[in-house]
Amino acid sequence: MNQRPRVAIVADDRRHDAVAQALHLLGDTWPHVPARGVVLKPNLVSQNDLRASSHPNTVATVADFLYSRGAEHLILAEGATDATAGFENLGHRRLLWGRPVTWFDINRDEKSWNEIELRGTNGAMRPSRISSTITDAELYVSVALAKTHVNTMMTASMKNQMSCLHPQDRIQMHGYQAGGNGYTGLKQKVVQWLKGDSAAVAWATTALGRAKQARMLGQRMSGRMTWEHLSASQLEFVKSVAAMHSNLVRLNQAVKPRLAVVDGFSTMDGEGPRFGRSRNLGWVVAGSDPVAVDTVVAHLMGLDVNDIGFLVLADQASLGSARLDQIELVGDPIQKLARKCRKHSHTPLHRLWRDALSAIGETQKSANTASSYHSHLSVKRSSQSVSEQAKSY
Repeated sequence: MNQRPRVAIVADDRRHDAVAQALHLLGDTWPHVPARGVVLKPNLVSQNDLRASSHPNTVATVADFLYSRGAEHLILAEGATDATAGFENLGHRRLLWGRPVTWFDINRDEKSWNEIELRGTNGAMRPSRISSTITDAELYVSVALAKTHVNTMMTASMKNQMSCLHPQDRIQMHGYQAGGNGYTGLKQKVVQWLKGDSAAVAWATTALGRAKQARMLGQRMSGRMTWEHLSASQLEFVKSVAAMHSNLVRLNQAVKPRLAVVDGFSTMDGEGPRFGRSRNLGWVVAGSDPVAVDTVVAHLMGLDVNDIGFLVLADQASLGSARLDQIELVGDPIQKLARKCRKHSHTPLHRLWRDALSAIGETQKSANTASSYHSHLSVKRSSQSVSEQAKSY
């Protein structure tokens, strides 16, 4: 890349002020905002639990910035769970009342689909359907939150694109045939139930996660947490993880988000993306390079970028920068805000994603991507106060 992508990090006591200042600090790296054709996509993994979904204050602040920069109308689009109910239950409709917005439930409202090919765990490339409202947008904006994840270790702006796919084809992101969930028989029914949005599912997910952690701890201590010693089910899971990483790169190449905002006020660690521990880390990250944005988020959560396959592969595909020393950081110092977050119980298996690439027909450069950050990194902060910057939009 000829020019370092700019990523803003802002910590504040108030979510609205942090979002506003982060967007302001992007300055001349802001993408052009057309009057029409602007799609803003939140992440509503749960239609009932705001801890797992994009906060309406974050979404509304981003929307107001888009209006101030020339947008006359916005499409708020989402396809995770029941987006129609989520827009209402979580307060998005109330907070954006009176603004020129079309509420778009991808699962219900999309009538036209484009095609994208996704990698299967068996090495095959399968055609999948992706929302034309998303791919044909003049400007596509991803508004997500930082969480650990059961399949990809971390989810932020890039993973947010998954629900742009046809609901029957999303399983193909995991490398499995469309229409199912990758399992058969009783296990298929159990896995489907675990995708529900209830207190019972939350309890079961947490209990299963802790049991798996205990088993894998013993496996690691015995030196058997290696590709050669994995069980058949573990091998299949790691192949699915590798497929997800490579397919996320394909998905983001097709969608091309031009602005990414990640909310650290609604962080989740542990058994994310729905049933982990909710944490308020009090920061917002924004930028026009989603790969760079997610790289910064990973460092803020105390995660190793080299463990997060979609960031490594995106950097290698020149989709964006996953090297911290090649990112222009503005705002608050990353060193002071970084926290060690609790990792998902599947983390020992997540780290083996490279070993599965050849098994699913993918190739990867041997060099590591992530650069560790050091105290001499240039971090700039505007001299304007939060209130002064907020006035400028």
